[in-house]
Amino acid sequence: MRLRKFRVRAYRCIHDSGEITVGDLAAFVGRNESGKTTILQALTLLNKDEQLSELDLCDEMNEELKEEMRLAEGEFDLNQHEISIIKEKFPGLPDIKKIKLFRTNENPRVQYEFDDIKLSEDESKGLNSWENFSRQIFGFLDTIPNHLRIQIDTKFFEEDVPKNQETFDRGMAEFSNQFHVIAIQEPKVIEEWEKIYESQDNQFSNLLSGESEKIALMNFIASELHPRFVYFSDYKKIYGNINLNEYLREEKGERKDSIEFIEEFDKAETVRNLFYLAELDIKELDEVKESPSKCIKLLNAASNRLTRKLNPAWKGDPIHVDLRYNPGNIMSVVISDVHKDGTITNTGLLNRRAEGFKWTFSFIVNFAAETQRAELKEAILLLDEPARNLHPTQQMGISDLLKNLAGSNQVLYATHSPFMIFDYTPGNLLVVELDKRKHLSRIFYDYWNADDKTLTPILYGLCRGQVESMVDREIGTNSRPIIIVETMSDAMYLNAFDKFLQDPNISMNPLNVIAAYNKNSVLPLAIFYRNHGYRTFVLLDNSDESKQISAQLVSNEFSSIQTIFFEKEGKKLESIEDYIALEDYLHPVNQTYEIKLRQEGYSNLTPQDVISKEGDGILEKLRKIWQEHRDDDWEEFDNEEITRYICEKITLEEASFLSDKTKDQFRTLYRLIAERIRQYQNVATKPDLDKFQRTKAKI
Repeated sequence: MRLRKFRVRAYRCIHDSGEITVGDLAAFVGRNESGKTTILQALTLLNKDEQLSELDLCDEMNEELKEEMRLAEGEFDLNQHEISIIKEKFPGLPDIKKIKLFRTNENPRVQYEFDDIKLSEDESKGLNSWENFSRQIFGFLDTIPNHLRIQIDTKFFEEDVPKNQETFDRGMAEFSNQFHVIAIQEPKVIEEWEKIYESQDNQFSNLLSGESEKIALMNFIASELHPRFVYFSDYKKIYGNINLNEYLREEKGERKDSIEFIEEFDKAETVRNLFYLAELDIKELDEVKESPSKCIKLLNAASNRLTRKLNPAWKGDPIHVDLRYNPGNIMSVVISDVHKDGTITNTGLLNRRAEGFKWTFSFIVNFAAETQRAELKEAILLLDEPARNLHPTQQMGISDLLKNLAGSNQVLYATHSPFMIFDYTPGNLLVVELDKRKHLSRIFYDYWNADDKTLTPILYGLCRGQVESMVDREIGTNSRPIIIVETMSDAMYLNAFDKFLQDPNISMNPLNVIAAYNKNSVLPLAIFYRNHGYRTFVLLDNSDESKQISAQLVSNEFSSIQTIFFEKEGKKLESIEDYIALEDYLHPVNQTYEIKLRQEGYSNLTPQDVISKEGDGILEKLRKIWQEHRDDDWEEFDNEEITRYICEKITLEEASFLSDKTKDQFRTLYRLIAERIRQYQNVATKPDLDKFQRTKAKI
């Protein structure tokens, strides 16, 4: 079950968030005390057993809170498996694909709504429910001789539905045993009871709870499908030495001192998760600790398991973790760096590493362990600043972990870092902003309309180094036109070939070429520039994603003149590399990879080698060639490396391998760009340019 929309009202500093659409991996960005943490914690109100404190209610809404109000509500999409489960239990209902959960200030329980599906609230004797099963039992008992009936204890069927299968089986078995003892002289009565007892319909897994269709459905959702919000905030760091005596006292609730041999604060949860990932049984360790060979064997196996589970989330060179047992019942955590050539260096206690390293290690231990446990599968994970105070390299490692988790869990997290923002699609990136005068938070789905300063991490992520110029409208309105390209390679080629051709009639000098950070940042980047007064154009390749970007630009009031696709003689081109003659492009490819892959059996490619491959454009064909040599350790074809080679040769005036054909084809691209700019200048008026600035000012 995935959260698709939510709304929060009258909770701490939030009057009304409005209805917010959210994706599977969503980042909340905002300044300190803007309300990011409040949003995440408000969503936990949708957990079944979450307690609400009156102190969490918004002080400024006391009048409104005199009436019942929905504090948190969420709309969820069900997956096909969940739809099928409900259909199996309630075959008479149409497919239930969406469910709304909400929590009010007056009802301690989470409540449900099911779109426009009509559910009966009348008592239904046709439901295969615990209540009707109990009635069946009492109806049966009314048919047996009275001298038997008065001896039978029916307390089990007078109580609420059993909590689980074990309780149901135990209660049924006890009732059946007493029934057999009491009715031993009445074989026909026992035969009738056995029919009821052995009926598949009366098995616990098939019984619903509730006297009406609506109540039975809500109870079923609550017990089997209710989504779980899991909030992560504080991650306790562990260091090099763990005092196992203190750890065991903590596990038994006999806490006195620190579980760390050196440190002074509680890290029991992190240590517990460390042992969970290592699959290390402390009792088994206690049994073998006096036998060095058995102890070493046990810890080596645990260390290897721990290393295998941590490394997928570790950015950069992998690490190896050794758990070592020392006198005094002390467990040491020893870390080594493992390099690509197999060498191992920097072996030492974890507490000798940098603070950021220790934080990252502890975070991954906690997060990996708690998300691998069965109870957290398919949960909605809420993380409060998961990569604070880390170097960007470590932050990117954490972001990789989040992306992997998003496959089986929905992840919502708060961050300040541009390195933790990797999807700029509205719904996967939300901005939380504080109105200081009213001390109220506001959430922006169309985040480009938020305050420029709040957006700083996003702007740096969208296009590094452009932030200061983007937020200055005087620069925008008086600047040269902007042409936004999808990749750094596009920007490098446009600038390099402009210098190479030396043609003043089609020069790119009147333009500022801006490379977007990635494809899903092209749209918001174009909007930011346009809204700040720049004459903005977008240059796209012909992939499906780029065509979608083009449609989104049109829906955001960009004219078709401002969107330019790569083309040659009326034919669409897949990438800017297709403007380079095939023979010319293969020269830097062969020059680069003949050296780089000499030991991997690389031989110079010919035009025929490339033409023979299926695919649209030269890059796709070359990537297929590289895929065919994956077992030869060719890794992946890096077109940006070839771009750098070509542009460097142009700078050094050593680009004699570029033919007139390539030059002519790039001239067609520059003419196309120049023509679009002229067309736009002819149709655009000053009111058009001012419109978006006025819109921004009103917001």
